[in-house]
Amino acid sequence: MQMVENDAADLIPISFIDGEYFAFDIEAVKRLRNDHHVAGILVGTLPQVPQQSTFLGLPVQLMPEEAALLVQKGVARIIDEGSRHEAMLAVDENDIDEATAKLKINEVESAGSESQGQLVSFTTPALSTVNRVALPESSVGAVYDTPRFDVYKYLHERGYFILPGLRFGSQFLAYPGDPLRYHSHYLVRGLGYGEEFSLLELVGSGRLGTGVKKAWMVGGHVPEDEQHKLATLNSSKTIEREGSEPIEDFVSFCVEWAGFG
Repeated sequence: MQMVENDAADLIPISFIDGEYFAFDIEAVKRLRNDHHVAGILVGTLPQVPQQSTFLGLPVQLMPEEAALLVQKGVARIIDEGSRHEAMLAVDENDIDEATAKLKINEVESAGSESQGQLVSFTTPALSTVNRVALPESSVGAVYDTPRFDVYKYLHERGYFILPGLRFGSQFLAYPGDPLRYHSHYLVRGLGYGEEFSLLELVGSGRLGTGVKKAWMVGGHVPEDEQHKLATLNSSKTIEREGSEPIEDFVSFCVEWAGFG
């Protein structure tokens, strides 16, 4: 895998917690959405209205395919929050800066004498400065060799926003722009090249997609030994040589149910 080398300070931090990927920083979330077409899913509770799930806030949860592609492109790094949390719990209380603690007490006492009943806020000093541990790219390497990642990368490189497609019975939903402005166009499923699927799935997914005004898209990565064969069968493509178009390494089909609904 080719990875672009960036300064660690410029890499978007993605927290890895119990097998899931999260972005906690609002600036990181803005960069993901504006610069990299990654929206994610808000999963955090709003402090003012915690007893509801209609409106949610930070953090943003990312799919493994999103995290893997960002690492592959060299714009993000995976932070092992589990190890960092354990290291923070292991910090000895004696390591806390006594001078900071005394300063805090003095601030409280001076503010109490001057405020005369007014509300005063303070910033609590951090008790630990344990550094974040960045995981190597190999930590997401298993995602690279899956049909899901192949179809996700194929659509992402063409400017689509991709969200989970569970509510429509697919792997992904593909949007032509920001999901806040556009409806999704495709129900997406990635398959291995030559992988079989049933006619019942073809009919059912096609009817479902048409019923919700979307097309069912299925696609997969073409192995190198099959790319030349595919190029010769496609009259619009030619085998890669000087002055010709490159061979496609991905093939996809869209299914719609005509006259339905």
